[in-house]
Amino acid sequence: MNLSEKQKEIVYADDGAIYVEASAGSGKTRVITERIRYLLTKTKKQILALTFTNKAGQEIKDRLRDSNIENVDERLFVGTFHKFCQYVLEHHGSAIGLSPMPHIFEESKDRLELMAQAIEQVPLYWEQYNSYNEKEKSSFKYRALDFISEMKRKFILPEDSYNMTNNKNFTLLYKNYDELLSIQNGIDFDDLLKLTYRLFNNFPRIAALYRRSFYAICIDEAQDLNNAQYKLLLSLVNGEFKNVMMVGDPNQSIFHFTGSSSLYMSQKFKEDFSPIVFKLNENYRSSRKVLEAANKILPNSKDIANVALEGEFVLHPCSDELAEAEWIITKIQELISLKRHNDIEGEITYEKIAVLARNKYVFKELENKLEIASIAHYYKMTPGAIQFETEYMKLFDLALRLKLNSQDILHKEQLLKALKLQFEQNHSLETIIGKLDNGVQKDILQIALNLNDDGSNIKPLFETFKNEKENIELENDEKKKMLFDDIDELLEHWHNYATQTDNKSLHQFKNSMALGQTHSLKEYKGVTLSTVHTMKGQEYDIVFLMGMDEGTFPDYRAKSDVELDQEKNNLYVAFTRAKRFLYVTYPQKRTMPWGGFRNKRISRFLEIFENEIQLTP
Repeated sequence: MNLSEKQKEIVYADDGAIYVEASAGSGKTRVITERIRYLLTKTKKQILALTFTNKAGQEIKDRLRDSNIENVDERLFVGTFHKFCQYVLEHHGSAIGLSPMPHIFEESKDRLELMAQAIEQVPLYWEQYNSYNEKEKSSFKYRALDFISEMKRKFILPEDSYNMTNNKNFTLLYKNYDELLSIQNGIDFDDLLKLTYRLFNNFPRIAALYRRSFYAICIDEAQDLNNAQYKLLLSLVNGEFKNVMMVGDPNQSIFHFTGSSSLYMSQKFKEDFSPIVFKLNENYRSSRKVLEAANKILPNSKDIANVALEGEFVLHPCSDELAEAEWIITKIQELISLKRHNDIEGEITYEKIAVLARNKYVFKELENKLEIASIAHYYKMTPGAIQFETEYMKLFDLALRLKLNSQDILHKEQLLKALKLQFEQNHSLETIIGKLDNGVQKDILQIALNLNDDGSNIKPLFETFKNEKENIELENDEKKKMLFDDIDELLEHWHNYATQTDNKSLHQFKNSMALGQTHSLKEYKGVTLSTVHTMKGQEYDIVFLMGMDEGTFPDYRAKSDVELDQEKNNLYVAFTRAKRFLYVTYPQKRTMPWGGFRNKRISRFLEIFENEIQLTP
């Protein structure tokens, strides 16, 4: 592996706390990977590598598997904070009464339903809530859940949250919501960190056990740390463990809505660990034109002294959203017809092109035009729980939850409602199946009931089901195909999970799916469409950034200085996703949902490029 002198200095540094401020394109993934590789040659202990996406963790794993280091998978724990917490709680959660390991309620609709039930338990507020229209009810539930999430990230208990809000009902709702989760042996994402923090604080010997098993802790994308994650780290190291490395770029902190802040890395870490500070500002990725544009967004953020490739940056206004989509399509076709360009390695293909936007709705006209032009494309989504297409597999999912967690009243109610059966508290899954007539519904639920605890028969049960239904009419052929596709997707998730662990269990599989750990990381074909948030940490040779009008980017809801700074960071991240060519467009009028048009002006962040606006078609 070829490393620059700066990179070598970091990779081979002595043990101890290290803070690497690494700008985009400076090779930070290479540095953290090579540092881990070097540390593994020095010890037989484990290395803990914490990332913020499953994909980033997989990339580190894949790079290290290519090395000659023995037993890399056993000696390296790499994954998100949530994955680490899930692992800790599965092995030691019984110390704080988590036996068995709770089930993760990952679906937003489930948490909203629990919130509705929590509201019903506050008689003084219930009447007022019922006077709201549906939009107001939904808004209130989301605000209450946001408050609860904020409190959990700050490790504030319901009884201590009274003075943290102007709406005192939120405190009662927090208490009721948590009780409803507990009754059903459930937790949400924020609970994973909160409970692990509680475990380490209440049982320091358990924290010490993990501390002694790790030789070093490496944290990638550390600018995205929030309060819960940083405090969890402190509870793990307990002031004794100093071999911690943080790598990140303060200019790429964009998850303010989750409570993240680059200050945990750039200030708190410095105060608590007194690390050696390194700066990586060389650029091994982007062209001169892209870097010059990025430097206008955040001055002096990029070193362009030794950049070899010129590249291209174009800012193009369009009359409306339709014209914007047509311009992008034309430019894509132009680039593909070139086949090669001196600034781009290899042939120019659709897979080297990405179109980014602040929000998904911006892509509407472009997606239509891509279809008409027969240009292959796909929308890049953040991995999460499986979203089944058919009602049959949605029933299976509910039945599986009930099989794994008999206390799960919420999903039992949903299952019975979907089956049009009357709810009874003592109904078991077996009892429910017994009330059904023979048919696909019953067969699907029977599979859930018959699954072994270790999942060993999941594939043969579903394969038998498919073979039996192959020649049976299922309303229509399209619906049958969708059902079989749903089954194949589930089995693919099981395969991805099963290859990662020796001690398999359906319970662990379901929680792993909830955390997005079972998604395939395969590459898709065609032009990539993605929001800026989802594209973080990835780059393309050619990037289009569309919808750059004021109110769209920055988002119209960003009002405070902090929110606008976050939006500017979002834009910087979007610019630096481009390795060679960057094309930025904006419509001068937008269609409104209620009809008609609204004139739009260029984003305030792009006014500095006024003299560079391309007025040609």
